[in-house]
Amino acid sequence: MEKAIKRGGRATSNQLNRPLKSKREILINVRPYEKRIAILEDGRLAEIVYERPESNRLVGNIYKGVVNAVLPGLQAAFVDIGLEKAGFLHVEDVAGRPNLEDYDDDEGDARPAPRQDEGKTIDQLLKTGQEILVQVTKEPISTKGPRLTAHLSFAGRFLVCMPGTDFIGVSKKSRDPQQRRTLKKLIRDLKSPECGYIVRTIGLNESENEFGIQMKQLEGKWETCKAQSELVQAPSLVHQESDSSETTLRDYFSEDVDAVWIDDKTEHKTVVSFLKVLSADMVDKVKLYEGDLSLFDHFGIEEELEKTFARRVQLKRGGYLIIDQTEALVSIDVNTGGKVRGRDQGKNIVETNIDAAWEVAKQMRLRDLGGLIVVDFIDMDSEEDKENVVREFKKAIRIDKSPVSFSNLSQFGLMEITRKRVRPNVVKEQSNVCPTCKGDGYIPSMETVVGSIDRWLRRFRAKRGEKEITMALHPQMIAHVVENRGVIVKYWERSHNIRIQLVEDENSNFSEFRIFSTGSGDEITQAAAER
Repeated sequence: MEKAIKRGGRATSNQLNRPLKSKREILINVRPYEKRIAILEDGRLAEIVYERPESNRLVGNIYKGVVNAVLPGLQAAFVDIGLEKAGFLHVEDVAGRPNLEDYDDDEGDARPAPRQDEGKTIDQLLKTGQEILVQVTKEPISTKGPRLTAHLSFAGRFLVCMPGTDFIGVSKKSRDPQQRRTLKKLIRDLKSPECGYIVRTIGLNESENEFGIQMKQLEGKWETCKAQSELVQAPSLVHQESDSSETTLRDYFSEDVDAVWIDDKTEHKTVVSFLKVLSADMVDKVKLYEGDLSLFDHFGIEEELEKTFARRVQLKRGGYLIIDQTEALVSIDVNTGGKVRGRDQGKNIVETNIDAAWEVAKQMRLRDLGGLIVVDFIDMDSEEDKENVVREFKKAIRIDKSPVSFSNLSQFGLMEITRKRVRPNVVKEQSNVCPTCKGDGYIPSMETVVGSIDRWLRRFRAKRGEKEITMALHPQMIAHVVENRGVIVKYWERSHNIRIQLVEDENSNFSEFRIFSTGSGDEITQAAAER
């Protein structure tokens, strides 16, 4: 392993067969139709990010928009930024100050003086036809357009730059008053008068030199954004946020990360180049994975990832969750299963509820659940037991980067949770509404089925040496994989060194595929699943 790293950070799957000791690892799996980024904590899947060519991320993008409607009753405006749906801009995101609730202002002069527009109504601030620079803070979801703000910001690894404000904030994770005062003075001495700054948690122990370098980068982005806005006509994009790999590394990459594994040479080069600017001293942590098994299969998370779509989630001590999503809320029911037997039922119930508290926190991150979430815990008689469950849930959500609020358990054993979501729900994003059930359930999307077939082929070729197979698919899936001159089929054949014959199976489920040995005619669909 050490020799592989010294030769350039490459390792095969055989060299990686060791217990995971790191606090955190990042896996980046790249395919032409999809990029998947997994965050592992203590060897277990904690978060997953998907990026597909057709799903452009908008959060962080800055647009020169045109106000096309002002609604005094809602104290909001709709802004055309060149997308299918106009963005929503509330008066609080135009006047006054940005939302800085995650950052303490323990010094009297920490916050800027009130702005002249503070306290004004939306129709006093904006007029129909007016041009305005806005930034996307929440992706379009379902029938809603994107959420916008006029409080612009540029995120770096250590700092967040906020043009137009003099605020200096420090992450609340720093509980040392002297450290907070020292950081605020340092930032005030270094920064431009035109910009405010927030010191992120990852930057609490950085040097003056690092802060100065990043300030130049962030303020340079702001100057470029201003110049671009002068050149284009509204509505137009004037600043595009980084892609998912760069954003994930910016937010998660730290000394706690033991390694970043990437299974694509081009992506590996791109990430190394990015990290040379972001954090040159930790570039050696980026490794190119070249094992026979797929990256996610090797780290044992593919099966766990597929359970992200499951309605039922098993708990480690025998209980389970049932997760149902509706338009208005997400309901999570906690069940003991066959666990409650014997005399000490009270202890078993508390243990199941504690397991559920940690699993609910994990599932919120994995599925990117948002809005109102209601958890129905198993009834407990003891107030001490209820407080214990709430305390465990509070611990479990500490690592969630999205703001989470929750209530104590009600007399009925219910906990109400609200969690901010900035991108579409993972399950809905990875699925299509079933044309048969008219929206009562979900089936995997075409891209998800393509990914499943690709992973099957990799596992199959790693175990067996057959050179030719016959694949039976639903006609719509065949149409999908052969479009654009069969680019997907050609990719499968080239990547896995195998010839594929396609056969239409009108009786198959849309998301199913069946594989046969062309030579013998035997079905071998389960061959890659058998270990």
